[in-house]
Amino acid sequence: MDIEATKTAATQLLDNYYQIHTSDLPTQRTKSQWQAENKRGFFLGIIQEGEDSHIIQLHHLLATNQFTQQQEFSTTSQLADPQHPRTFIDDMFARYILPFHKDYSDSSSCHTPLSSNPPSRSNSAEDLDYVPEEMELTHKDLKKAVEKRDGVCLFCWDKLQCHGAHIIAQKNIGMAYDEPSSLLARAGLTQKHQVQNGLLLCIKCHGEFDQLQQYVDVVDDKLVVKVVNHSVLRNDDKHRDWIDAVETLKDTRLGKQRRLPEFSSRQAVEHNGEMALYFVLNNPTELPNREALRFHKAACLIWRMAGGVESEDEHCPDDDDGYIPVVYRSKSIEKWIDSSATLVIESTQ
Repeated sequence: MDIEATKTAATQLLDNYYQIHTSDLPTQRTKSQWQAENKRGFFLGIIQEGEDSHIIQLHHLLATNQFTQQQEFSTTSQLADPQHPRTFIDDMFARYILPFHKDYSDSSSCHTPLSSNPPSRSNSAEDLDYVPEEMELTHKDLKKAVEKRDGVCLFCWDKLQCHGAHIIAQKNIGMAYDEPSSLLARAGLTQKHQVQNGLLLCIKCHGEFDQLQQYVDVVDDKLVVKVVNHSVLRNDDKHRDWIDAVETLKDTRLGKQRRLPEFSSRQAVEHNGEMALYFVLNNPTELPNREALRFHKAACLIWRMAGGVESEDEHCPDDDDGYIPVVYRSKSIEKWIDSSATLVIESTQ
């Protein structure tokens, strides 16, 4: 059976198992509150966006009546026990969501372990003379490199409170760098803090990116920013919210293009309606890794299919991304940031 036939068969078996036959997206819930429709959506997302080997494995579990136990999440205490066998849904969540979503962590290993071998610096952020050759790059190295390469937030072009955001997060990868199956290795990266694994994003865009609400896609061989649409309908509130989010981002870029000379040579919105990423230093060897971006896009689309939302309870407190996720949920702080950005822009006229 070829992979397309396997996808079709797995989808039919999945619908029959859950007795759900609809193209609507499930109700959005945190992972701890997922119901049958969320799990079905998660597995449908893997069928659509996942690796062939995982689709084949899912089909096998469904076809051989081994799926029931494998679609149940292990408890936190079970995950902390290295002897406890993880279920299929545990493994898929760890593979597709944990390396990207800011608010979920693997209780058995919160951060990526260090490589057992000295990391290669041949594809590193830049020639950082102050960092010894045998030492790994740090998050400060990443931020310095993306600030130099990107200049402003790649998505909205803001200059305030910009961070060195990771594409593949620095936590929850779950495997050492020198293992060929790790996400970093599969993307052709050797370190999590390489410039190729980073984006310069403002505090608001960073939050959206890390909570799988925005991603970077490739259109006409250009990197463009996309906003996740949590609706398959065209007349509901979620679809209207998506339109508002896209139009707000476009208007923000257009405003800066019109008002600030430094953006006058940029195209805020391409002729095809896309919002392209611009780089101050356009060295092809230091641009964002497209394979890593593809992994992040898959995570966003699978999360959308599952109806997943952030969970404050499962946030990993020890990361060093330089911000606290609760900031993004505080409307008063977001309003203050937006108003501050407006004041700064207007003061330059």
